[in-house]
Amino acid sequence: MDHLQGKKIGFIGAGQMAEAIFGGNISSGRLNPADITVTDISPARLEELSRRLGISTIPNDSENQGVALLVQGCDIIVFSVKPQYLRPILEAAAPHFDPGRHLAISIVGGAPLSLLEAFLPVPVVRVMPNTPMLVGEGVSGIALGSLCTSLHGDAATQLFSGVGQVHLLPESLIDPLTSVSGCGPAYAYIFMEALADGGVKMGLSRDVALQLAAQTLLGSARMVLQGEHPGKLKDNVCSPGGSTIAGVHALEKGCFRGTVINAVEAAMERTVEVGKKI
Repeated sequence: MDHLQGKKIGFIGAGQMAEAIFGGNISSGRLNPADITVTDISPARLEELSRRLGISTIPNDSENQGVALLVQGCDIIVFSVKPQYLRPILEAAAPHFDPGRHLAISIVGGAPLSLLEAFLPVPVVRVMPNTPMLVGEGVSGIALGSLCTSLHGDAATQLFSGVGQVHLLPESLIDPLTSVSGCGPAYAYIFMEALADGGVKMGLSRDVALQLAAQTLLGSARMVLQGEHPGKLKDNVCSPGGSTIAGVHALEKGCFRGTVINAVEAAMERTVEVGKKI
């Protein structure tokens, strides 16, 4: 069942994450550009998106008049702004929501459902996506608000499954998911760069070393996604007395695993702090 058919979808904020959602769904044919409207404070950004993707745009201003117009003209509203701008935008948007018509979706980092529901008298879905949505390989955690039915969950799932994997979770697990999949790409890029640096130190050109590192991570990830446990796959590569186990030993001496776990923990603590300041 197509839960988005006939729905007008509006995005408040035209950043990379928002574009990844509507752009990815347009590219895959799941959404029609005519059904997408975006508002933002940057006229240049709106003009560029309209020209390139064929979507409708509404300029926003300091009084958030564009936000009000967008809510009035759309059925599903996606909040995709920075956390520090969320409250005034919620205040501007709230009077224009119709409980019988609208569904609100927030991808604002750290913003809890309780805050969103305090402003909005409609079903609210909280989603935490990640930047690999830009290439259709994202991960999104979805938590349903108190007014949501399964149909609202299905609509949100359909929207985000167009740009990657979707995991329906209780809200208590959204911040842990954020610290893994939301922040994890940065950790992966650091490891990728370091792996390439090692190749350069051993004599490879920078371009070749980076291609090798990126493809190695891509292939390794696909093997895990096919159902193999990473520990087993690691053991398969580590021949007795071989080069790989020597390298693994060096990683362990550098507290590689513990450092990564600490990074996930620190990221979650910071996510919680940010949420308290909204």
